[in-house]
Amino acid sequence: MQNKNVIVIGIFAVITILGAILINNLFKNGVIGGSSSSDNTQIVTKIINVDDIVEVEGIKTTSKKDNHLVVEIKGEVVFPGIYEFDNDEVLIQDVINMAGGLTKRADTSLINLASLVTNHSSITIGSIESKSYVLGEGEKENKININTCTKEELESLEGIGESKAIQIINYRKVNGLFQSIEDIKNVSGIGDAVYQKIKDYITV
Repeated sequence: MQNKNVIVIGIFAVITILGAILINNLFKNGVIGGSSSSDNTQIVTKIINVDDIVEVEGIKTTSKKDNHLVVEIKGEVVFPGIYEFDNDEVLIQDVINMAGGLTKRADTSLINLASLVTNHSSITIGSIESKSYVLGEGEKENKININTCTKEELESLEGIGESKAIQIINYRKVNGLFQSIEDIKNVSGIGDAVYQKIKDYITV
């Protein structure tokens, strides 16, 4: 009888130990408590939602924040065509350089080579004979509006220096807007000779 009690106690002890080991393994594997499973889910979700991942497990992706600029240039450049740039701060001079530079017939007298170009814009470099220059969405004649232009724009005109540019701006402030391009001759220092040089490049 006593031996039977010892055997029963031994079996109960073995069952208790095995049960403890099983429960401990369940906690470690995350079956009980769920903390490990939840953490894994959060980590995966975080990776999926990142927009600017550059490299994940050796796979490179393109960031949505990358800048890209496409510009067309034609006319008096060595290699007219469409050029792509990897940034959004590109000067007209940069596009000209990319196109192999200017031809001998190119006219840049009315061009601000330091101006920034916009994405999908078109630049046309005119010849000395045509005296034309186009920049922007579509093609349009580029003339300086003497009613709204800046001093720097006026100085880009042949025969107009800093002092005459200031006089033109002061004139329109005092007398109002010019009604025609010929009215610019009312500005002191702007005679027929200067007017003939600039008349094809100004507008109101």
